Amino acid sequence: MHAAGKGPAETPASLKMSSPANLMGFEGWVRASLYLSEFLRQLDWRTDTRSGAEAVSFSWRKPTFLSLHRPPMALFLEQVALMRDYMDLRGERSAEILTQLGYPIDYFAMILGLNSARNRFTFELIAATQVLTSHVAMIAKHHLACRRPDRLGTTVMPMISTPGHATFPSAHAAEAFAVATVIEGLLKAVKPLHHYPSTEKLVRLVFKQAERVAVNRTVAGVHFPIDSWAGAALGEAVGQIVLALCGAKSVKVTPRSYAARNIDFAVSAFRPDLWPGIPAEHADPNVTGFCREVDGHAVPVRRSSLFDWLWEKSLDEFRLS
Repeated sequence: MHAAGKGPAETPASLKMSSPANLMGFEGWVRASLYLSEFLRQLDWRTDTRSGAEAVSFSWRKPTFLSLHRPPMALFLEQVALMRDYMDLRGERSAEILTQLGYPIDYFAMILGLNSARNRFTFELIAATQVLTSHVAMIAKHHLACRRPDRLGTTVMPMISTPGHATFPSAHAAEAFAVATVIEGLLKAVKPLHHYPSTEKLVRLVFKQAERVAVNRTVAGVHFPIDSWAGAALGEAVGQIVLALCGAKSVKVTPRSYAARNIDFAVSAFRPDLWPGIPAEHADPNVTGFCREVDGHAVPVRRSSLFDWLWEKSLDEFRLS
């Protein structure tokens, strides 16, 4: 006699096709693969190689949401001189730089008191945002093909190995600002917060941390300040799309264009709305050389059941549900 007994086994009901309810039973890497596939199947890009107008533009189901213009070589050479001033910071920032070689999730987690036991899905949302942004950044790097600082200045002397891909835009800056944008959306979605202090101050801290991650790459000698500008523009755009996929309320994917000029990078200039009272010369984000908003309607992004599932799980963690 078989230990399982005689007769037919009970037949469980079939799982519902394409249902986000099935995600909980999947391993994390499987969900990560689904997030990436869901994002990339709606992303497109094109290059413009006309003389004086070299650029790569990204679109979401046809509408363009970001154009990055390739800086001329003369501008990169001007930025080499600007980079030398950052070398003095290497002594105090070397530990940070080394621990930020990968995806620096912990630096954002510390601000919000996140931990893996209580914020499992928030970490998953952050990690997915970083990976998606990294893929978009590599596409831009490939097409724009800009040389790294150590190829343009003998005095740069990077303190870490220069990555084997192009410099513009900075993927670290892109990933950091994408994460900051998504965290800003989370904080605003659960406002008023009963478990956190001021939402506005937390948002500023998160974006200041994103700036720190970006600038550390310049301190290390592997990125120009204009790389951070382009990376921040790309990261904010991807972060807005992630929020829209999640179904976050009040998010708008604003079409933008970035053409660099010889200025340093500062988050107060990139997001002046978070720092009222900044110097007048940095107060207008629409001037030439900054990330300029393009006239037109917001880019429509259809809500995704996959991202919506992850979003709701993350919101529950923020609410301590």
